[in-house]
Order: sequence, then structure tokens, then C-alpha cells
Amino acid sequence: MNSKMREGKNAAPGKKSADKGSRVHDEEDVKYLRKFSTFLRSFGQPIPPAEKYLFNHSELLRKKKGSILVKSGENNSNVFFIIKGVVRGYMKYGSQNITTWIAEEGEMVGTIRNFELPVPSNEELEVIEDAILVRINSETLDYVYDKYPEANRIARLVVSLNYREAEERAYISRIPSAEARYRRFIEYRGELLNRIPLKYIASYLGMKLETLSRIRKKVK
Repeated sequence: MNSKMREGKNAAPGKKSADKGSRVHDEEDVKYLRKFSTFLRSFGQPIPPAEKYLFNHSELLRKKKGSILVKSGENNSNVFFIIKGVVRGYMKYGSQNITTWIAEEGEMVGTIRNFELPVPSNEELEVIEDAILVRINSETLDYVYDKYPEANRIARLVVSLNYREAEERAYISRIPSAEARYRRFIEYRGELLNRIPLKYIASYLGMKLETLSRIRKKVK
């Protein structure tokens, strides 16, 4: 999110641009961006001009498993929409990497604690299954919010959805029984069990891999 958007030749000084910084997407990119459009439209009436601006000023990323989207200690003002694949957030604590969340297709992710703030991220974002993502910077979002006020409602609903997901993570981490935490995970995110390494799920649930393996043998 370091690139500045400035208006065209006739723009008033100090205004952000709807032109400079726009990207050209090929047919495959457009196909993936339409999935992002479907996600946005699930929150209400479409806003075609706002969507067009977002698409023209967003970047489509193709990342291999193991790629780092954001490093701990970096400033970050990007958010990512997952078209395909799985991403996790984790924090380093001594020699441990503690998984704080896991997200898959159709979810927005980012380092929310320092989003748009000049402070380093405490989290790292890692691709744990080959992924295709849309990267959007804060300046693009700010332009859309300013230019198309109705887009703020959609943004508020997206934030509310992420808040509910954060609340679920807070809830599951407080369940005292390791087996009950695992059962809760199956209920809400069971589709991830056969997609990603169990070590990430064990870390997310606050248990050792050996404990998770024992529980999985018991819970069918």
C-alpha cells in the first residue's frame, strides 16, 4: 500500500486519482476478480463504479505453499481476499510459531491490529496451501469509501463478519477441554482437516500434535 493514487491532469491538488496506478488484467485474472465481486455483492446492492475501481487498483497474486504475505515486524496496510487456497496467521513466541487464525476461500485476511497504523505487525501471514489472492491497499479502499459512500455499508458488514470470526476464535481458545475444542473446530471448520498439516490445527487449538492425534483416533 505504498503507491499513491493521484487524479488525472484536471484533478484538484491533493485529490486521489482514479487513473494512475490502475492495472491491466488478463481474462484469467478477470475470472478470479469476478469471484471477489460475488463476495462483495453478497453483502447488498452492487456498486459497479466502486467495483470497477477496486478491480483496476487491486493486484492478483499467485502464491505457492510456504510463501509469506506479511512478515512479523513489517508495516502492513494491505488486505487480501482469498480466491483459492488457505492462509494462516501466526505469532512468534520464543521458539514457537503459534497459529492465531486459519482462513480459506471466500475470506478476507490481513494484519488487522496494525492496519493503517505506522506500527509493525505482530503477526506473520503464511500461505499453507497454494493460493490465488486479491491484494488491496488502504489508499484504494479510502478512495472508494470517499467517492462512493454507499460502499461504507458493505465495508461495515465485512468487518462485522470478521469480528464474528474473531469472536469464535476467542471462544474456542477458552474451552478447557482439548477434545471439546477439537469437536468445536470440526463443527465450524471441519473441511480444513484433510487440507492442511495437522500441526497448524493443533497450534490453533492450543494443544500438542500428539494430543490432537490421540483425540482424532477417539473422535470419528
